[in-house]
Amino acid sequence: MTTTPGMRRSPRREATRQRLLDAAVELFGERGVLGSSVEEICERAGFTRGAFYSNFDSKDELCLDVLRRKGEQYLAAMQAAVGVIPVAPVPADGTDRLIRDAVAVFLEAQPKKVAELVTMMELRLHALRTPGLREGWLAVHEGISQSTAGLLDVALARVGATLTLPASQVIELLGAVYENTISLSLLRGESRPSDLAEQLAVVLDAFIVGDCR
Repeated sequence: MTTTPGMRRSPRREATRQRLLDAAVELFGERGVLGSSVEEICERAGFTRGAFYSNFDSKDELCLDVLRRKGEQYLAAMQAAVGVIPVAPVPADGTDRLIRDAVAVFLEAQPKKVAELVTMMELRLHALRTPGLREGWLAVHEGISQSTAGLLDVALARVGATLTLPASQVIELLGAVYENTISLSLLRGESRPSDLAEQLAVVLDAFIVGDCR
């Protein structure tokens, strides 16, 4: 049940919604989206089906809300990353240190539990398997990408740098590196790759040009 503009949820209802989203993330990470029923999500959260359907019209709507919530967290992390970059003066080592500081702040806010990492991959797969969900998934994904690209442009403008590609394309490339590195790490039984920050910094650095370098 999507909240209309101007409509606010009560604190109690919002707490219920968040617990249902948390339960879904756990189950999707363990069993996949198709392997997790509404009943199981409710049981994991400690609520009835009535509580579920007072917050979501369907499991697919819940999937999109999981993605939206993660997108909000990504953007908050990106805003924090931009916050570590001073407007001026540019440090002696150019943007190199700033890039690594920003990437480190961004990664600190990313999912750390295996279930949540796997859930983000599951949501993409579920959208691929569910034609009716693709438009909604793409809309959420593109909104996140555009907002993140805007923040990247702000960060670069602070140090007088630009990109050799549009920021939206660079964000997609960084996302691909992030997801591939995380996937390989999980397959190897690692909780998190130790060199992920460096990989992302190197990729981002390859597309930056400017007088500060």
